[in-house]
Formats: sequence, structure tokens, C-alpha cells
Amino acid sequence: MNILALVAVLALGVLAGWFARAQKMAIHLNRILTRYALWALLFFMGSKLAINRGLFAKDLKVFFIAIGSSVLMLALYFLGFMLWAWVRHGRKAKLEASSDLEAEVGEEGGGHELGAVALNSGWILAGFLVFLWLPTATVARVPADAISDWLLRLLLISIGFELGVDLHKLDLRKLTLPLLLLPFFNILFSLGCGLIFSFFTRLSLRESLLLYSGLGWYSLSSVLIAGQGMALLAILAFIHNVFRELLTILFLPFAARVSPYLPIYLGGATTMDVTLPFIQKFCGREYTLVAFYSGVMCSLAVIPLVRLILWG
Repeated sequence: MNILALVAVLALGVLAGWFARAQKMAIHLNRILTRYALWALLFFMGSKLAINRGLFAKDLKVFFIAIGSSVLMLALYFLGFMLWAWVRHGRKAKLEASSDLEAEVGEEGGGHELGAVALNSGWILAGFLVFLWLPTATVARVPADAISDWLLRLLLISIGFELGVDLHKLDLRKLTLPLLLLPFFNILFSLGCGLIFSFFTRLSLRESLLLYSGLGWYSLSSVLIAGQGMALLAILAFIHNVFRELLTILFLPFAARVSPYLPIYLGGATTMDVTLPFIQKFCGREYTLVAFYSGVMCSLAVIPLVRLILWG
């Protein structure tokens, strides 16, 4: 889906939620729908891993380099946010913030991180195994990408519905300048991870920066890189960004404990679609608009960023 379509779908959900804000049954049914749609989306994410397994298994060395780049990014983001919390507030204030966050995210998010990770991993693994065992002819007939797109539309409507229900509580004055600059800081941090990664591999600085410049949008960055005849790097970028998305989803419950903004940084471009419902669930509805805005800005930055590094 393009960005305008995402905005339109989210706005439709907000409108529906506003008109149905007094209907407790509609709110309850929407939350049930969100839960099952999330599980279905994770299942089809696993299915796409199985469908693309030939690409992943083509060169295990390439595969592990790409995975390592995603894990390094995850570790650096966690470390950076934890150090910032320690420097700014100290251990006591950090624990108090964690308690406040627990009250915000409510019953589903609080204290169930391991269970959430296990559940999310289970649905991804289920999708992978089912499509791994299915006959090739059957897999070819299943429109996994189209189904995922429709699930995303459904989830965006559901997320918008939740926003519409609480729209009267929304205070846009909280969208301060640092929050508006969040996606630009995220781009700098992502490229910084690329700089650090170049010290650990034989990739040049330019190649490492290209690897991280997709900001989680694997289907776009890899195509742009491949278009310049850099086939191996395009594969690396594809795998890196796929696993950036997966690791964000799997570690998001823990990231939300460190800071509700950490999942937004980790998700990059994906916070406008795939990781948005997880951010709403574990960080709180008040972070949904910031996450969506950040995802849109990161997505808009991918093409000029990749081209700038390619031609620079």
C-alpha cells in the first residue's frame, strides 16, 4: 500500500471510532478483531519467510552477515536508550518510569513480555512450517502478499477505530519539536549503526550505510540497490530489513519497558503499517500517531537516502 492509502484507511477507522465511541460492544468486538488479525498477520509473515527461503539459504555466510547486522542494530538501540535513561534520570527515576508505563499499557502489555514474545514467535513459526511443508504448487496459488496487505488494511482500520474512540482525549500540544524530529534522529542513528557495522565486516562504509538505509523497508531498498547491479548487497539489504521488522516485533514488549519511544526507533519505516498495532498494544494508544508519523517520514526518506549514498 502507498502512503496516501495508509493515511486514508487509518482516517476511515478514526471516523468509525468517533461515531461508535459510546458503543461498548463495538469497542469490545474491535479489540477481539485486532487480536485475531495480528495473529493472522504474523502467520503470513512466517509464510513469506518460507516462500523466500531459497533466497535466505542461497549463501549462509551472506545470511548470517545480514542477521548479524540486524542484531547489532537492535543491541545498539537498546544500549543507547538504556544509557540515556541512566544518564538523564538515574536508576530510581528509570524504575518509576517503568511503573508508569506498566499502568499505561494495561493488562495485556504489563508483565507478560515473555508470553507475548512466545506467542508472536509461535505464529511466525507456524506460518513458516505450514508453508514449508505445503507442496510447491499449492504455495504458488496462495496470494500471501495480497492477504497480508488486506490484513494490514484491517488492522489500520482497527487502530484508527481505537484512536477515534479516544480522540476527545488527544492533546496535540504534546507533539513537541523533539517528537517531530524523531524520524530524522532515527535516520541518523540507523546510519550510525551502519558506520559501526563497517568496522566488523569486509563491507565498505558505503555498502554498510546502504544496508541500513532501507530503515526496515525491505521491498524497496533491495530493489533500488539491485538496480545498480549490486546483487549481493541487495540480498543482504533484503534479509537485514526483513529481520529488522521481525526483531522489532519480537522484542517490542521488552523495548516498551525501556522507553515507549524505543519501539518506534526500532521499527523505522514499518511503524506506519506492520509494527504499528504492536506499538499501540505495548506502548499505549497515545503513541500511535507519533509512530505513524515517524513511519511515514522514514518511508519518504528511503528513496532519496539510498540514492544519495549510491551516487555519493
